[in-house]
Amino acid sequence: MGETTIRIVVAAGLAVALLGARGAGPAAIGALYVAAVTAALVEHDLRELRLPDALVLPGAWFAVLGAVWGSLRGDSGWTVAAAAVLCGLGALVGFAVLASGGGLGMGDVKLAAVLAAALAAVVADRGPPLSEIVVVVGSWVIVTFVAGAVLAPAAFRSRAPGRPLRAELPFGPVLLGTFWGFVLLG
Repeated sequence: MGETTIRIVVAAGLAVALLGARGAGPAAIGALYVAAVTAALVEHDLRELRLPDALVLPGAWFAVLGAVWGSLRGDSGWTVAAAAVLCGLGALVGFAVLASGGGLGMGDVKLAAVLAAALAAVVADRGPPLSEIVVVVGSWVIVTFVAGAVLAPAAFRSRAPGRPLRAELPFGPVLLGTFWGFVLLG
């Protein structure tokens, strides 16, 4: 199987799971975009230890589009849009503070913001109050850092001699893996 075929299969599988298993509506447009780029982001981060803006940043627009569309068509009013904006900005600021201390790259920060907004929109579309949505997204952040801490020792052991430790853990796959866990199982 070629690289493009694998990407298409992963994207289609995630999209079908999101739409079928979760019965997602228009608020899931951000998550559908993430499905389309997940395989490429994981591959790129594992290979180059960076996440390209060309793949990450459009996700913010898709998350906003989905959140606004979800707010316009749903019974929850503007809760979907408010949750997506609040959680996306909260993740952006929180991860940026963490990145300023080293260990996280700005690609991780931007991806975390997109994923938080997309997750908040998907959860909000199901109708819970804003406080519960924030708790779900906050739980995703905690689980993501725990998963990163669990995986870090293996990444450190497998690093090439002479490479700095801080650049050894590609955090994008961890962010994406926990995101899909929360979207599809939560």
